[in-house]
Amino acid sequence: MKNFAKNPIFLLFAVLAFLLIVVLLVGNESLFLFINQGLANQYLDFIVLYIFIPLFVLMGIIPGILFVFKKDISGLFTLFSGGFCYIIGNLIKLIFKMPRPYVIFSDVRIIGPWHMSQYSFPSTTTMLAFGLAIAFLIEKKDKLSYFFLALAFLVGFTVIYTGFHFPEDVIFGAFLSLLFVYLLKKIKDKLFNEKNLHS
Repeated sequence: MKNFAKNPIFLLFAVLAFLLIVVLLVGNESLFLFINQGLANQYLDFIVLYIFIPLFVLMGIIPGILFVFKKDISGLFTLFSGGFCYIIGNLIKLIFKMPRPYVIFSDVRIIGPWHMSQYSFPSTTTMLAFGLAIAFLIEKKDKLSYFFLALAFLVGFTVIYTGFHFPEDVIFGAFLSLLFVYLLKKIKDKLFNEKNLHS
């Protein structure tokens, strides 16, 4: 049990499960309205648009730098995982075809430069962020990787606050990224182990 408690992936799963329970207890739409409208103020608008979003961009730049300039394969795995989660998330959207909040509520606050695809579930922006963060965490397990994970949670909050997603879109998006990155890691390790055996 102690080994599970020290596993960052297990802890992340536990946190996401707790957040999902909160959403189910409070209500998906009620929690959305609280975040989107109840917390709305000009200072948080500024922070979301001019601080959180640029930091989000760094989540893709830093792994790219590690791979290109330091030949660090973990950088490539991080970028691949993030892109994979984003693409699969967009395919899942076409299956569920769930409307965005502004379709259901006429007074939703829409702010920010987020891409406006037609459907809401799951949040592909969140899947991209968690895909990058979880892959980086699995590979590195350092302070920067935990910072990335914190940024992923902030991205999830941001897409709700800015009016583009419901909390369920974000929570399930994070869960899906956790699953996909875990599977990709297993595949990567198996391929590298087989390569080492034959070299």
